[in-house]
Amino acid sequence: MMLGITLGLALIVSSVVFVNKLFANSTKDVLVRFVIMVFTALVALFIVDKVIAFKIKLLPDEMNNQLFDLIKTLVLMIFSYYFGTKTTKEDE
Repeated sequence: MMLGITLGLALIVSSVVFVNKLFANSTKDVLVRFVIMVFTALVALFIVDKVIAFKIKLLPDEMNNQLFDLIKTLVLMIFSYYFGTKTTKEDE
């Protein structure tokens, strides 16, 4: 059980650090970086809940469904922001 907790925390922390290093130089806006960090942490939590703790429920079913809806909404927002800024740069 302690190995599972340690592995889950290591996965969440390492994914947040990796994404932070990935977007550190390319994204200057603090709000965008914050949304990307929160998104990464939520996706990592969702993965840990499904893969590492598959027999132990970390989240209740209702919260799991809400987390999935939030991740889906954040994915749509991030893609719309990315492609929206890409088209405005090409238009200029």
